[in-house]
Amino acid sequence: MDFSSLADKTLRVGVVGYGFAAKVFHIPFIRTLPSLELQAIVQRHPTPQSSAPTDHPEVKHYISAEQLVEDSSCDMVVITTPPNTHYDLAKLCLKARKHILVEKPFISRLEDADNLMRLASEVGRLICVYQNRRFDSDFLTVQKLVQDGAFGRIHEIDSHFDYYRPESAESWRGQLSTTEGGGALFDLGSHLIDQAYTLFGLPSSVYGRLLNQKRGCLDLMHPDSVHAQLNYADGMIVNIRISDMSVESPQRRFWIRGTKASYKKDGMDPQEAQLESGLLPTSSNFGIERAGSEGRLVIVRKDGTIEELSRPSVRSQNYGALYQGFAEAVWSGNEDMVPVSALQAREVLRILESVYASAKVDQVVKL
Repeated sequence: MDFSSLADKTLRVGVVGYGFAAKVFHIPFIRTLPSLELQAIVQRHPTPQSSAPTDHPEVKHYISAEQLVEDSSCDMVVITTPPNTHYDLAKLCLKARKHILVEKPFISRLEDADNLMRLASEVGRLICVYQNRRFDSDFLTVQKLVQDGAFGRIHEIDSHFDYYRPESAESWRGQLSTTEGGGALFDLGSHLIDQAYTLFGLPSSVYGRLLNQKRGCLDLMHPDSVHAQLNYADGMIVNIRISDMSVESPQRRFWIRGTKASYKKDGMDPQEAQLESGLLPTSSNFGIERAGSEGRLVIVRKDGTIEELSRPSVRSQNYGALYQGFAEAVWSGNEDMVPVSALQAREVLRILESVYASAKVDQVVKL
């Protein structure tokens, strides 16, 4: 995205929360993009092991979001706290006339999403939701293949986020219930369902099962695994698969089947691991997959024979593209330019709630 027209403008950003998400997924991009300036961080209880004032002595530091929103030098607030805090914090920031970028999952209730959208409209501020997985190289590859019509009519897609991590999660993912925005459905499911929604829109119906595979049982409130089927009017099925107990290497990511081609991709986009290791987004090798991790595309040739091709992933724009896009939307005042709008996040929430409702009654639920 060309930011030459914004060269003399800087969006001043405050970050609420100083956990894994803030350190890995947000602050590195805020610090390296010329259109953004890290202005302040809210951390309630700095410790010797995790201290925003120690790590970032050059910015302002607050111990409450209430202090931050009183800072007139902040144009935008990034909310990286657990999802059960998102609604109150988002409302606080909007009332203070701050633009907001909210970590996924956006909100756990449709009513709350509607209230925030209405409030943002009233105060003339924008909401963006951090669905960074729209900028994964594997997803961008799938998106291009779909847009190019490479598959013909798609009849089935398997989309996975699988891991082998037998220990119980100590973060909000393991501590919060599904209805609070926790568990595998709202954590990783929000990514996979957002990707399906980005490609194909709302399904006509869904069927879901929420499980705790560590304990070997169904578990609506604290699932570590998800099986969800999104059904579309043309007969296409999108299978969402999430597991914490998948003994596999490399893990499956995509398997797409259509009338003209199929595509398989294993392994994860490298950006998260690179960020966690300390690699900066400005590094020349950031976002580049390792050699040998290409996807496998199988096509039907005109003579009816089958050909197998190696399909390298599209090079990711990297997660900073989401921040860049939101900065441009803020400066232009154009809500249609927001990369992941509150309305889109609301539609994804509709699907998430429907999967939960289906799992609750063990029946297909229509949207």
